[in-house]
Amino acid sequence: MSKPYYKAETFKPGKSIGYLMRRCGVVMSQIAERRFQASSVSFIQWSALMRLCVEAGHMSATRLSRDLGYDMGALTRIVDDLERRGLVRRERSRRDRRAVEITVTAAGRREADSGKRVVVGLLNELVEPYSEAEIAALIDLLQRMLARLQDIAAAGAVDPAPGSQIPHRRRNSRSGAAA
Repeated sequence: MSKPYYKAETFKPGKSIGYLMRRCGVVMSQIAERRFQASSVSFIQWSALMRLCVEAGHMSATRLSRDLGYDMGALTRIVDDLERRGLVRRERSRRDRRAVEITVTAAGRREADSGKRVVVGLLNELVEPYSEAEIAALIDLLQRMLARLQDIAAAGAVDPAPGSQIPHRRRNSRSGAAA
């Protein structure tokens, strides 16, 4: 895009990509927490278990905190509860014996798998009014937005100056891989 889309004089939060994505995430998390009330774990606990499952079960608390967007104090309480229930355990890192990593147990994997049904139900309810093409387009746009945000963060340009050049990674719309 050659000229800026947003202008300070006409800016409205209801048209802000950041505001809309944040609000969608907050409302979706609130709904998910209510849906998980009948489960043995909360939505945020399930999110931690799933994140650990995706990462082959081993992750530092710092990275898990960053990935989930939870501060370390809150995450420590979540992990403490999951550990007390036998769903995760803390282990010495295989790469650095001074560090501790969180690992998901077999029971934690079963709990994560069980919670998928709740999340899949919510997501299907969420996308029900949209066509498959619209859902695919939305996912593609969000993947591209995430890649763009990661590029900006990696470049150290949290608040880039207007007109600054930020590295751009084109995404392959079919695979989601960087092109």
